[in-house]
Amino acid sequence: MTILARSALLLRSVFRWTVRLLVPLFVVFVVAEQVEAHRLGAIAACESAPTAPENCLRQRGYLASAPYYPDITRRLLGHYARSLGGALGASYATPAEAVQ
Repeated sequence: MTILARSALLLRSVFRWTVRLLVPLFVVFVVAEQVEAHRLGAIAACESAPTAPENCLRQRGYLASAPYYPDITRRLLGHYARSLGGALGASYATPAEAVQ
């Protein structure tokens, strides 16, 4: 084999392994973003709740403050989405209450 053929084989192998590693991470990130989107949607829906918003969030399966999720799977997915999404420029902060 020539040097050019060996380097092409090496580059192809590196590309395949990179894809094999990045595709599952991307899929987990998309699922984690959906988990976060549902949490933020629940926060928005509970802002105008007639009872305390904490009770509304708890009825929907979320906690009012960090860690936001009662189970470890959603905690890990939410943390992964917030950390990676935050590094990419997304904001997951809840809006501040209006001063009257």
